[in-house]
Amino acid sequence: MTLPDLKTIAEHARKDAYSIERIQWHKGVDTSLFYFPEVLTPLFHCPSYSGVLNADERRTYNQLFAQYVSEQFIFLEDRFLCKVVEGLLPWAAGVSFELRSCLEIFLEEEIKHTEMFRRLLKLSNPERYATQDFYFLRLKKHEDNLIKAMAQVPRQLNFWIWVALLFEEKTIDYFSHYRMQQRDNSKASLDTLHYQVHQFHMLDEARHVQIDEHLLKYIFEQSPSFIRSINTFLLRKAMANYTEPKRANILIVEELCAIHPRIRSQVNRLANEVRAQRGQSPYQQAQFSRKNFPKTFSYFDFYSDIGEAMRGVIKTYVPEEERKSA
Repeated sequence: MTLPDLKTIAEHARKDAYSIERIQWHKGVDTSLFYFPEVLTPLFHCPSYSGVLNADERRTYNQLFAQYVSEQFIFLEDRFLCKVVEGLLPWAAGVSFELRSCLEIFLEEEIKHTEMFRRLLKLSNPERYATQDFYFLRLKKHEDNLIKAMAQVPRQLNFWIWVALLFEEKTIDYFSHYRMQQRDNSKASLDTLHYQVHQFHMLDEARHVQIDEHLLKYIFEQSPSFIRSINTFLLRKAMANYTEPKRANILIVEELCAIHPRIRSQVNRLANEVRAQRGQSPYQQAQFSRKNFPKTFSYFDFYSDIGEAMRGVIKTYVPEEERKSA
């Protein structure tokens, strides 16, 4: 895979830098529209989505899911990546000026992205997000402790690089779905502000993916075998929590039913259908494929220990050699 050098990545970052004031915040959000591509939500793939929910309830569900996605990005960038990258800067300074420059730009851009999604949440649901970033996303104590440990030893606990690669490539895929749905007159129209925020987010994340690729070579690839084994195990645990719809996704369903009394009696049915969107389900096919993650899946192929671990939690991943021989 062709990968630009770090100097080129930093030059492009400076050339393409933008202020978030270019986003049309003053227009606010249009609550009559969907906020997020339907196909990327688990309930969309369930029988009850069209069989039980009416148009208003589907729109509410979609808007709630979009809020959860914004929470995810605030968490990933503010609570997760900013912390580990800050912990990495002293080491990077000793490696090369270009690496440190890229990481400093990376950090600046992640802070900017956090502000983008905070503003979006406050405009989407001002009462809920006036004083908090998270409602659907709730960390367990051991998860919070692991993040703190990573910030202290980011080269040893380095599975975060894989998490960053996957989520940042997912950002590109999210916007491709925004663009596809907006162009398809047969599908629900999407709110312009959400479209813009995800568009600007994607512009930086395409470069962040390249930085992640360099970090795999600088850090993960150089790790001793026992460190790689620990990080492979931790990555498998982290991705198992993310790929299967539970916790936050069930809270979204419960919130939907609380907002719409007509379907309160259906809460268990909806929750069970969402939980069933695992393995090779339509939702998993829509979310996790080589089309969604061309680089991430290629690196799963290259680093076979990671690829083997990911087969257990991303059931839609099949190594390229097996795909060719099938």
